[in-house]
Amino acid sequence: MRWLRPLGVYLAAAVVTTWPLVLHPRSLLGATTGPGDPYLNLWILGWGMQTVLSDPAALVNGAVFNANIFYPARGTLAYSDHLLLQSVLLAPLYAITHDVVLCYNALLLASLVASALAMHLLVRSVVGTEPGAYLAGLAWGFGSYRFAHLIHLQLQSLYFLPLTFVFLHRLMAGRRTRDVVLLGVVAALQAISSVYYGIIGGLALVAGGLALAVGIGRWRNTAVLKRLAYAATLAAVLVAPVAALYANVAQREGFGRNLYEAGRNAAIVSSYVQVPPGNVLYGRTGLLHPQGPERELFPGFVLIALALVGAWRGWRGDARATVLAMIAIAVLGFVLSLGPDGVRPFYAAVHRFVFGFSAIRAPARFSVLVLFALCVLAAHGIRRIDPRIAIVLVAVAAVEWLYVPPMLAAAPSLHTDVGQWLAQDSAQGPVAVLPLGLDIDATPAMVQSLEHRRPIVNGYSGQRPDFYRPLAETINTFPSREALAALHDARVRFVVTREPIAPSEPSEPYQERARFADGVIYELVWTPELETRLAATAVLEPPAPGSVPFKVGELAQYKVNWGGAGVNLSAGDISIGVEGPQFRFVVKATTAPWVARFFEARDVFTTQVDGSLLPQVHERDQNEGSRHVTRAFVFDEPGHVVRSGRTVADARAESAVTLPMSPRARDAIAALFYARTLPLRAGDHERISAGGTSIDAIRITPTLERRVEDRQPVVSTLWLSNDPHRVPVLLDLDAGFGRVRVELVSYRP
Repeated sequence: MRWLRPLGVYLAAAVVTTWPLVLHPRSLLGATTGPGDPYLNLWILGWGMQTVLSDPAALVNGAVFNANIFYPARGTLAYSDHLLLQSVLLAPLYAITHDVVLCYNALLLASLVASALAMHLLVRSVVGTEPGAYLAGLAWGFGSYRFAHLIHLQLQSLYFLPLTFVFLHRLMAGRRTRDVVLLGVVAALQAISSVYYGIIGGLALVAGGLALAVGIGRWRNTAVLKRLAYAATLAAVLVAPVAALYANVAQREGFGRNLYEAGRNAAIVSSYVQVPPGNVLYGRTGLLHPQGPERELFPGFVLIALALVGAWRGWRGDARATVLAMIAIAVLGFVLSLGPDGVRPFYAAVHRFVFGFSAIRAPARFSVLVLFALCVLAAHGIRRIDPRIAIVLVAVAAVEWLYVPPMLAAAPSLHTDVGQWLAQDSAQGPVAVLPLGLDIDATPAMVQSLEHRRPIVNGYSGQRPDFYRPLAETINTFPSREALAALHDARVRFVVTREPIAPSEPSEPYQERARFADGVIYELVWTPELETRLAATAVLEPPAPGSVPFKVGELAQYKVNWGGAGVNLSAGDISIGVEGPQFRFVVKATTAPWVARFFEARDVFTTQVDGSLLPQVHERDQNEGSRHVTRAFVFDEPGHVVRSGRTVADARAESAVTLPMSPRARDAIAALFYARTLPLRAGDHERISAGGTSIDAIRITPTLERRVEDRQPVVSTLWLSNDPHRVPVLLDLDAGFGRVRVELVSYRP
């Protein structure tokens, strides 16, 4: 009975702060937008629940991670948080309703309530104050951080972090084996439920545990250290299968965030006085202007004031150890939330040495540790205040946090004509829903795929395979011959278009199977005659290379300068060498120390070519901070395909990702050496200064273009020496983030 009142309070708070979601749980989505992360999480949840009900063994053998997006990639569920724990819990509701939107909304509301109850339990257990428990529960469950991330369902899983500290305190205070086991299990569940909170919570446990041990004078106690080690070992064992899978996918695909990417999504000091637009008191009135979902972190004046009081009283009283632990956690969270532009040496060290930390895209989310510490400290601050005054303070704080979403997104249709047809048709095969989106516009097709569960080329997630952009750009030209070749080689069976496609030939491989208001379905049916015609399609081929002006042993070294914002700085070094057998080209790139502070690179790229300077194998060995990526590409010129894998052996295996390639296509390195052999037009030579020397050079202006320009195009100019060697002496690039100038500084023929 003692939990009915807080349960009722937090349920009411959840209803108010998501109003009118409770009235329309099937027609509204608990998010302020639909396409994008909400649809992504809707798909993730639906995929997980359907798998739990149809193939529960897939959760054990890992097959569930081979989800149906980004075909033909594997392990795509691991491109984001998997939500499998939540999917297991919600599977009974889905089995009854078959409504993934209802389950999504139920999870959102349950997450808000469960998080508040978990913090309520922590404060009641550790601090021993009922008003403080309500204050902390409401702050933790319904504060600014929570609704700044309303579109991120995975970040609502804040129910395990307070529980880990409940059992940490019990472990420190007693000798029960049960507390050791529970701490390990709950810490593991926290990591399994969310990659972010696994890392954030793990670091908080280390900092808080050490501070607690020091505060109670037991940091040298062997028994306590053993119990902590046992709990950590148990958590590591439970998390290991999932962590290993994520690590393998990240290594195979080259995923990871560098310091530059992290800095773009870090908090700044003023973020801690900003609120979401839906905050009634400060957001809707514009008093604390919001600046984005990663920077709306204001905990409230009442909570801050009470936390200061709690820290002072607790330090002077009987709660010094807890205060010390919370201060350590708050400082850790605040420093890390500022990202690499805060305390850079500390952040860079954690980024390099802590397992999984390179997955952190938004350091601002470490601010949740500041909120966590403030909740506990504020509970200490309110503990000795008169109960009647305490109730008033809780009410005032609740007004500060009161949030009403400006507008909730309409739920997507879960039953579409196209989706139902694909679910019922007996012909098996992957689907491409056109146009293939490169960003959030891919998510409606993902939600629709829950109806038929066929593999789809479309995809959107926290990461994406490197082949997706070129494949999507090619297929989006459907029904061009290039798009048909890509669809044929990828073994795509169905194409869904918005409008009917008129055939350009009397017989085409795409046959209309169904036409609905939401799309036209084409089936690709290949006959030997159509395949022969496709293979014979005329494609503009580059001319054969001219006389080769380089030989084995050539080595050119360059200095890279970056100019922007009125400065011109040395950004790194590049070397380009020619090795045997004829020819193996090797490019090495290293960033300058000042650049390495936010983007460290020690990369090696190699290309082996044949006598026509056509690439046979291209390999990448990229060492960028804590991110180490190896990738190989094997070119099959006769088959007009390129295969990729982690190693050359992987790229040659049957399971390798295989993509179409235009005849006589070259990678960038092979293309550079090929260009040096071509007869260049007279009159394009001029005197330039490179490496402090005046050089007679030939100017080339290559055109770099995409079928879909979603960013400023790169403008480049290349100068080759006007001599028999035709060595590149200067490259000038303007990519929108400044001007990059690559100058030759030494050359050995």
